[in-house]
Amino acid sequence: MIIATIALSSPLLAQNEYTWDEYGIKFSLAPDFVEKVNNNEEFSADGDMMSISIIPFKDETIDDSDIAAYTISIAKSINLTSYEDVNVISMNDFKGGYVEGVSDGARIFLMGLIDPISDTNFFVIITFIDQDHVATEEAIRMVKSFHKM
Repeated sequence: MIIATIALSSPLLAQNEYTWDEYGIKFSLAPDFVEKVNNNEEFSADGDMMSISIIPFKDETIDDSDIAAYTISIAKSINLTSYEDVNVISMNDFKGGYVEGVSDGARIFLMGLIDPISDTNFFVIITFIDQDHVATEEAIRMVKSFHKM
């Protein structure tokens, strides 16, 4: 179960901090997000014209050289179109990759995160209206907030 705490700061930057103890991760979402699913298999929340889902998966054989292929296979499985190659990232003790694309008029940001020291990895899917620059900035803030405890 993910536990939320509210971080008090500037009203424009106020974020709710989430801790997913089972997986040893923390992340932040804007205060308008409301949890939809919160269990060991998924965390999902909806905000103002945005949604986020975090899906953990166990695979001790995967490393950052494999995440591009994994991410592309997930992108294809959700019918993501108009995406380019996977962008490789390294952030906050995770390695991974992400793609951005469009599906049914929605912009989708799909990120695969590899935990180099465990067999638990994650896919993060953030969906928002295409061409919504405020949502794009919020998605970037959410992604950058992911870190290990």
